[in-house]
Amino acid sequence: MSIIQRRFLGLFFSALAALVLTTLPKYSFADNYPTKPITIITPVAPGSPFDQLTRLFAERLGRKLKTTVIIENATGGQAMVATKKVLNASADGYTLFMTSSGLATTPLIVKDAGYVLEDFTPIAPLGQAPYILFVSASVKATDIPSLMKEIKERGRALNHGVLTSSHLSVVLSKKMAVTAGGEPYEEVGYKGSPQMSAALLADDVQMIGTTYSIVGPHLKGGKVKAIGVLGRERSVHMPELKTFIESGYEDIYINVWAALYAKAAIPKDIADKLRTASAEIIAEPSYRAAMVLTGSEFWNLRVEDMQPAFYKEAEIFKRDMEKFKLKFD
Repeated sequence: MSIIQRRFLGLFFSALAALVLTTLPKYSFADNYPTKPITIITPVAPGSPFDQLTRLFAERLGRKLKTTVIIENATGGQAMVATKKVLNASADGYTLFMTSSGLATTPLIVKDAGYVLEDFTPIAPLGQAPYILFVSASVKATDIPSLMKEIKERGRALNHGVLTSSHLSVVLSKKMAVTAGGEPYEEVGYKGSPQMSAALLADDVQMIGTTYSIVGPHLKGGKVKAIGVLGRERSVHMPELKTFIESGYEDIYINVWAALYAKAAIPKDIADKLRTASAEIIAEPSYRAAMVLTGSEFWNLRVEDMQPAFYKEAEIFKRDMEKFKLKFD
């Protein structure tokens, strides 16, 4: 065979291969996804507001993707127990992470956290929960100004319940103490909101910040009182209740978000499939109505704006650490 013939055949087969490649359907990892159960790992305790929200979402995600979605509660270690489980899992879309803004702030206080925010990619903003500050009946205060005065006057006769899984909860408590005048009360840690709520009802602690769904039903019994909203906006459950920001305490708030993430190395088409399914669920009126019962509310944020929102929260957190001279062991 001559050189010209060989060149001609080479060109012919190259053109044929190109033709075949352009006519064949493109393979997508998402075509057969999922083929097995999906696990959502969360750092919150069973029965807590965001645990309820995650289960509400997971049940709908399972129906939409025609698979089983399992919830794994991995509490403790400033959420690092759950975070490490996700980091050590395969980036195949079968292990997801229900987290909050602590994902961005934890590396600021945990030495050798072993990750940065870029190690994760956002899937969906599941909801937000404007926390309310509840106090026990032994507290005389009825509103925010009178509470801040009582905190200063009663000193260590008061206990503030905080979540051990959330350093944001601890920071909020410290900011309240410093703003009221020094370090006047003790912080008592709990693994979950239900346990913390029980302690408030028993007057073992006199203050806690949590959602309306956890403590609100007990208001009629007279054992607890609602003082103010710890979020940036008022709660739909108690619209008459002022925020601490409205009352002149601009630093006393906490952003409590529930966000679904995956490892950054997840195939893009699988991530997109999860994002599409999640967006459809979140847009459902039945989901938004049901999430209110868990103490959460709609979080009006686009997926592409989630990372910037988390970075901003980390900047605010770092500023507060410096402003209030806060330290973690």
